[in-house]
Amino acid sequence: MNDKTRTSIRKLPAKYDRDAYNRIFKEYYPRLLAYGELFLDTQAAEDIVQDILVYIWENSENIEIHTSLEKYLFKAVFRRCLNQIKHQQICKEHNQLITKDLFAFENQYFDPDQNDSIQKFFSEEIRGEIDKALVSLTSKCREAFTLSYIHEMKTKEIALEMLISERTVETHVYNALKILRTKLKKFYFLSFWLW
Repeated sequence: MNDKTRTSIRKLPAKYDRDAYNRIFKEYYPRLLAYGELFLDTQAAEDIVQDILVYIWENSENIEIHTSLEKYLFKAVFRRCLNQIKHQQICKEHNQLITKDLFAFENQYFDPDQNDSIQKFFSEEIRGEIDKALVSLTSKCREAFTLSYIHEMKTKEIALEMLISERTVETHVYNALKILRTKLKKFYFLSFWLW
C-alpha cells in the first residue's frame, strides 16, 4: 500500500477478500504492535492488535470508517490499551483490598494476642515442653535455674539458699540454659529468655 492508499481507505474490503485482509495485516500489524508496546508489554499488545484485526475482518460490513483505516486502527489500539491499563489498575486495587482484608483476618483470628484459644493452646504446649525440659535437668541444675529465672533471685541469694558457692550456682545455671536451649530450639521465640 502506498501513502495515498493508506490514508484514503474509508471502507473495509468484503469479508471474503482474504488477500485484502492479508495486505492490511502485513501493512499495519508491525506498526500497531509497536504502538501498543508503548502502553503494554509485548504479549498484551500482540493480543490487542490481533483482536482488532480479527474484529475488523469479522465485522467489516458493520464498521464505518469516517477518517482513514490507519487512523481507525491506531485509535482502536489506543482505546483498547487504555482499557487494559484501567483493568490492570482495578485488578491491582482489588488485590490490595484482598491482601488488606486477609491481613486483618489473620490478625483477628491467628494472632495469639487477639485469639484466646490460640494463646491458651500455645501457652499450654510451651509450658508442657518447658516442664519436660526442666525435668530432664539434674535436681541441682533445676533448682538453681528455677531460683534464678522463675523467682528472679540473685546468684548470691541462690548460693545462700542452696548452701553452695556462687561459682557453682553460675555453673548450674549455665548448664541448665545449655540443655534448655537444645531441648526447646523449636520454640525459637523463647531464645531471648534463654540467652
